[in-house]
Amino acid sequence: MFIARTPGRSQRRAGRAPASLALLAVSALVLASSLLASTPAFAAPYLNSLRELSQRADVTALVIRLDDMSVIDQINPDQRLTPASVSKLYAASAALEQFGPAHRFVSRFTSQGSVSGQTLNGDLVFLGGGDPSLDNPRLWSLINGLRERGITRVNGNLIVDDGLFGSVPCLTKDRCDAQSVASHAYSAPLSSAGVNFATIQANVYPGARSGDPARVALHPMGLSGYTIDNDVATGLPHTRPSLSAWRTYDGGRSTLHLRGSLPLGTGPYEVHRAVTGPATDTARVLLTMLGDMGISVSGSARVQANASVGETLASVESDTLAEQLIPLMAYSNNYMADTLTLGLAADSGYNRPLTLPLASQALEALADRALRENFPSKAGAGSGAVLESGSGLAVSNKLSARDLVALLSYMYRQPSLFPAFYGSIPVPLSAPSRTLKQGNFDWLTRINAKTGTLSEPVTVRALAGYFRLQSGGYGAFAFVINGTRSRPSLSYRQTVTAYQTDMESILADY
Repeated sequence: MFIARTPGRSQRRAGRAPASLALLAVSALVLASSLLASTPAFAAPYLNSLRELSQRADVTALVIRLDDMSVIDQINPDQRLTPASVSKLYAASAALEQFGPAHRFVSRFTSQGSVSGQTLNGDLVFLGGGDPSLDNPRLWSLINGLRERGITRVNGNLIVDDGLFGSVPCLTKDRCDAQSVASHAYSAPLSSAGVNFATIQANVYPGARSGDPARVALHPMGLSGYTIDNDVATGLPHTRPSLSAWRTYDGGRSTLHLRGSLPLGTGPYEVHRAVTGPATDTARVLLTMLGDMGISVSGSARVQANASVGETLASVESDTLAEQLIPLMAYSNNYMADTLTLGLAADSGYNRPLTLPLASQALEALADRALRENFPSKAGAGSGAVLESGSGLAVSNKLSARDLVALLSYMYRQPSLFPAFYGSIPVPLSAPSRTLKQGNFDWLTRINAKTGTLSEPVTVRALAGYFRLQSGGYGAFAFVINGTRSRPSLSYRQTVTAYQTDMESILADY
């Protein structure tokens, strides 16, 4: 930090300087004035690594103290770049504002039929409530609600109603590609009636002896609609495991392909891959679980938007929104973030079917409001923040460091929402991501940060969050780095190491 020094006694008592020295002094003052005029109004440059990187990459960065909004350092703070997963800060903030931290999503079984003895005479309708974290354990609880009513037979069809959002189009390349081939979980499609984050889940177990084929178990066991193409062998103990998995869809049927070798005596190894149709997959999961719980369905299982609702037979609630935001942020769950974003639009009464760009207008409105309240002189400048997904999977999202810091400041000043928001953002020491794990003790313990990463069409690295000042107050920071058309690829050292080094220097002084 630069500290202005008071002249010493010997300097104050000095006599008048010769004319030549006076002329030099005036020249120096003119030069200093011109330099000061072009220097941002902060005490000392801290973002030296990022400033050097900005010579060959696009960088926007801003670090402030929240109590007085004073700038610690900045680089192109108003340049809007692709932010990747730091976009999730907006989805979380907007959801907290609209629903509240204690909100719970409800999934239901309903029917217009009548119950006679142990038989439901009519269709059993699963009404998707847009729960971003609905999983198998919650479905077991829901089905147990039917059992508690004494129902063991459905004389009708099983219908999954995904009408809350309607049929959501894929739009991004990753999600569109995943409809036919999925090698990851992050590209899962969206639905108000999805389960298990719209992924197929399997456990892979090594065989009993070296050389035996591995065993694959879907969740739930006996799930229909899938073929298993398993070529995973059991290796010798203490060898390195290797496992690759992908799902394909062809002719109305999905195949889970598995390759590799797993050492004897280890496992199980979990596999999660995006499904083709989330509501259809939920229908299969429910039909399997109903059978396992001793409830038979005489008809077929199908998806139907806006089915006749009728009486609620059983329901299950999600965790609170505040609790859901913790895994959303920690694991950067795209499905959860975008389901929440669609839920905002559904709750506001938008026409169905919903699209992510339409639903994300609520996030853009929040971005404009936060900028206006925290940096009023910057509000309305340029085209504004662009958010077309709550997850950041859309490369069309464009945010500046000032946009992000404005949001962080906005949430900091919401006393009823800030504890849930702040508590959802990972602390490096306890974060599951290895990206944040390397650093000194201040870095590991004094920041809460959301990362963002994309590799195509250019490298994107981003970090935004809060830091605790040594005085006990709070600061906020945002760094977004994009490769350029001429230099699309950037290394880990160029990006993560750069912003970490700079942030550690700030933590040392503040």
